[in-house]
Amino acid sequence: MGRSNAWTSEVDWQTGQWQRRDQGPTHHEWHPPSPRGILAKRPLTFFEVLDSGFRLLRFIPGLTIGAALIVFTLWTLILTALGTFVVLQFLPFLNDIVSNDDAMSGFFLLAQMGSFAISLLSLGVAHFLAGLAASGAEASFGARKTTLTQSWRSLHGRRWTLILAALLLGAVNLGLLLLLSLPSVLFALADNPVVAIVTALVALGLWVCALIWLNLRFAFTGSAIAVEGLGVRAGLRRSWTLTGRGFWRTLGQLGLGYFLSNQLVQLIITPLVSVLTVIATLAIGAAAASSTSITVITVVAGAALLILTTVSSAILFAYFSCLVCVCYFDQRMRSEGFDLVLIRREEGSA
Repeated sequence: MGRSNAWTSEVDWQTGQWQRRDQGPTHHEWHPPSPRGILAKRPLTFFEVLDSGFRLLRFIPGLTIGAALIVFTLWTLILTALGTFVVLQFLPFLNDIVSNDDAMSGFFLLAQMGSFAISLLSLGVAHFLAGLAASGAEASFGARKTTLTQSWRSLHGRRWTLILAALLLGAVNLGLLLLLSLPSVLFALADNPVVAIVTALVALGLWVCALIWLNLRFAFTGSAIAVEGLGVRAGLRRSWTLTGRGFWRTLGQLGLGYFLSNQLVQLIITPLVSVLTVIATLAIGAAAASSTSITVITVVAGAALLILTTVSSAILFAYFSCLVCVCYFDQRMRSEGFDLVLIRREEGSA
């Protein structure tokens, strides 16, 4: 058969001969291009990752900030209840400390170290928040908003896995702290306070280094459980594998993001705390010698300060959880070509 034209004939590549086409040219139906996502479907640069965390936070504030507010409200209530119980149990001991200036100085140092340790122990909550925000981050590649209710429903069958993973990592952080602080406790019991304080400072430094390394290697556990439907052990292994590549880049992104967001939150909260302190001081001065009024003012000021601390912590960890999700997807794009999977998925849903 001779060649007529390219529309009615084609080459049989097995024989090299021209043959008639079985059917005419295929016309594909036109589809509009998929919408541009909030997160880019490509590997990101160092500072694009930091900016993408803020973009994701602004895009789904109900999911990210809302979840963080709920979690940190419960966390604050638990810590407040424990602190109140400890104060009531050791009230005579605390009165003896207040009457001694040297003991008071040492107590303030230990209290500051304890407050710093508690703030770092809160990193265990970030694994749960990152897992909760992961579905919203994945949907944001197609510019689709996810509510807190939708995200919670999407985790059906994986909720307890995510909670257990966060509790496990938090228990590991606390266990390391108790283990490293044991020598300083022994020195304190042996009436050697100077050596105990020095040992406590060294132990705190070692614990911070171990905490940063462990939480970095397991940073993607919550996201992997939520997105890939893994168990606790599989999620830990998955995070360990992903963070094995680009370790220093991920450390810089998460560390710098946490530091900058913390400074930004402090710039906003510090003036409010100062104003609250001034108002409380003036109110106590105006209350004269009325002990009931002073007690009420102190309680109200303490409650307001507690609310400000809770809100600032929620905003900080909401951004940090968004940043973890962005780093997780960015690492998958770099090592597994996940950007091609996202492009194909969005084109298929268009």
